[in-house]
Amino acid sequence: MPTSVRRCLLILPIALVAAAIFASPGGATAQTSTDNGPIASTALQYLNTHGGQCWTFMRQVVKQATGRTVGFDYRQGFFDAGAVEVTAAQAQNGDIIQIDNDADTSPSSYVDGQHTAIILENLGGGVFNAIDSNQNWDEMVRLRPNYNPYAMAAAKGLQVHIYHIPGGGPADASNGNLASASTSSTSWSVGDKGTVEADPGCLNLRAAAGLSEAVSTCLPTGTPVTVLAGPMSLDGYEWIQVQTPSTSGWVAALYVAPSASSPPATTASASTQAVASTAPLGTPAHVIDTPGCLNVHATPALLGTNVGCLAPGSPLTVMSDPVVSADGYTWAHITNGFVSGYAATEFIVN
Repeated sequence: MPTSVRRCLLILPIALVAAAIFASPGGATAQTSTDNGPIASTALQYLNTHGGQCWTFMRQVVKQATGRTVGFDYRQGFFDAGAVEVTAAQAQNGDIIQIDNDADTSPSSYVDGQHTAIILENLGGGVFNAIDSNQNWDEMVRLRPNYNPYAMAAAKGLQVHIYHIPGGGPADASNGNLASASTSSTSWSVGDKGTVEADPGCLNLRAAAGLSEAVSTCLPTGTPVTVLAGPMSLDGYEWIQVQTPSTSGWVAALYVAPSASSPPATTASASTQAVASTAPLGTPAHVIDTPGCLNVHATPALLGTNVGCLAPGSPLTVMSDPVVSADGYTWAHITNGFVSGYAATEFIVN
């Protein structure tokens, strides 16, 4: 069904509770007890006006408040705007509540109970004061006090997701699901190491820098990365190209925390490295127990084309002596009978 005719959840009118009184620019009474932030404040400007469908209203508010555009998928659309999914406990003012059917979140999907709302206050226990449009099928923007989306979703067999749009909340740096404020100002250089911090969600890894680029996978919090290129500014983010234990791509640097200057936790001991680094031609060896597979590159560099990935314990043969130092690693020319190329000796033992 086209976006313009999306339907939203029908509920009975709800009386405002005395403990939650909100402001509107039209002269209606008053204030919330906490700072609203850009998205919630913008939404309140439309209180008691025509807002259209709930999804359309939310997209308009997010665009006006942050400059970001939510896409047309009920789930991926939020990630297109750079959103991070948060838990009910972590949700803050300005975060978006989406009730939908996870089996089909495409733009044309529609199920009874599908709805979008903007949080004004987290009351705890999965209950919120919120604002939305079309809750009464009249396309008007109204407050929704004591809103329990989880109960409403359960009654319809649907799911609830809450999304945080960067720049839309009152205090992004204090939100537990985001990287710390210091992370966003890190000066990244090729060879720097870091760790993904996108808890409780995951960080999109893209084919190139930019929110419109294809997502190849999503990196969970704790994933170690090494910077291959960047940073570059695009779509309101600083982007860095990174190498993970199993793949490479571009991520928003905001959600990567710099690691200490010490060697990676998966690096072999100094004595083991010395053996691998001085191994004569034809020396048998194997990959150490790493968090993922060991990338094999066409050239001895992190930017070298990835020609394969060897699982922990894979046997291989060292084919060159001496090794080459580049990008903070030492590289040996290796083969395992199926793939040949250069691999970091720090992850190879004899």
